[in-house]
Amino acid sequence: MIRLCRVAMVIAILQASSAIAGPMVEAGDLALRHDIQRLADAGLITGTATTWPMAWGPILADLANTDSLQISGDIADALARVRSRGHRATRAGTPLFRFEAALSDNPVRIRSFQDTPRGDAEVAAGMQWLGERFSFDLDVQAVDSEFDDQVWRLDHSMFAVLLGNWSLAASTKERWWGPSWDGSLILGNSARPFPAFAVDRMFTDAFASRWLHWLGPWDLSLLFGQLGDERAVPNTQFFGMRFNFRPLPSLEIGLSRTALWCGDGRPCSLGVFFDLLLGKDNLGDDGIDSDNEPGDQLAGFDVRWAPGFFGHSAALYGQFIGEDEAGGLPSKWLGQVGAEWAGFLFDRWSTRLFAELSATSCQFYESSESFNCAYNHGIYQTGYRYRGASIGHGADNDTRIVSVGLILVDADNLQWHALLRYGKLNRGGPPDEHNTITATPKELASIDVSHSRTLRFGAIELGAGYAELEDGVSGESSGDARFYLQWRSSP
Repeated sequence: MIRLCRVAMVIAILQASSAIAGPMVEAGDLALRHDIQRLADAGLITGTATTWPMAWGPILADLANTDSLQISGDIADALARVRSRGHRATRAGTPLFRFEAALSDNPVRIRSFQDTPRGDAEVAAGMQWLGERFSFDLDVQAVDSEFDDQVWRLDHSMFAVLLGNWSLAASTKERWWGPSWDGSLILGNSARPFPAFAVDRMFTDAFASRWLHWLGPWDLSLLFGQLGDERAVPNTQFFGMRFNFRPLPSLEIGLSRTALWCGDGRPCSLGVFFDLLLGKDNLGDDGIDSDNEPGDQLAGFDVRWAPGFFGHSAALYGQFIGEDEAGGLPSKWLGQVGAEWAGFLFDRWSTRLFAELSATSCQFYESSESFNCAYNHGIYQTGYRYRGASIGHGADNDTRIVSVGLILVDADNLQWHALLRYGKLNRGGPPDEHNTITATPKELASIDVSHSRTLRFGAIELGAGYAELEDGVSGESSGDARFYLQWRSSP
């Protein structure tokens, strides 16, 4: 399977298409993701749905010929909402302006898929323009945050060129790889998006070749980023690659791989990159030592299976990521499993309920699991982190956490979100100065609730939460409330 997928990736890069696609559906909108997944599980969207951002083109193409009179309930409502958002986002030749503002007290540190404020105060202005071959999305923010002293930011911006069926972009878009809702083990939105050159497939049509057609709709993303100079190894480079496919309408599989490499004082040649790409980066392998070790890699797979049960939409999913390599395959696994259900409550609320267990210690399934391993590295000592937050799961390393979430959306886009968490953070301490959440072991119990509604002047979102933390060393407990108010000019 792994060798076949490697061949598929090479063919994919060489393959050309004349299809034109629109801009991307960004990560961070829980209700929009819920609607897209609802339509995918209902068979109305045929492409992949676990790699974010994703292109609007194939989504709107699938929905263009869907007769809303032939469907009912929340599926029809989801169809109307997604069509409306997509048609607005893909208007060509006309600039689309947007404005945002937010106030927050004690912003949440362990971020889920939901895009909540990162600072105590934020203002943002953006402009999007779409042409036949070029698209431009500029977003400027001013953020007051105690965790990141960079006030002026260009997060969520992108300049893209469409070549055939491929988008080549300079991008600071947030990315989310995998089927989870509360945290991706390999690439989530806990850390701010770093500047990167991104290559993304637009339309996710199946291979024409009979040898590969069985893979079904497929997607490929490549990411070449830079993590800045405030690190143990300044200007560390980031490489990411994800190939996901849908061999059955009810099954989606993803293969992901990332690496930290290069940087000031480290080898950066093309040969070093190919050694990294081929997995020749362990000390002692073919003359590899600390002076020429290519980098720090994570790799693994995720699966989402949505067969439905007793006529209801339900799914099981999991993600398993290796922190190291042995015998050419990932090893020292981190793990995550989850289940979700979607339906229509009280003939009004399109609903999704999910439960998720994440474990970010190496060999998480063994009694002798390895601490201070995940997201850490002997050379790249800042680890798998960017600007004070984990690039992978928001709870950082050595955590075991259970999350239960609820999403409610009605026909008028009135929304309620709720998220409960319980778990143990940084179980490998004390102390662990690399962990971005806590240096000592702590037990966490938290609840967050938010409400959003769309008015004539934009969308208003109000959120509140409370977290109780018990220190595993001192035994002391503390409680912190949080609150935010957010406005967006166009949902």
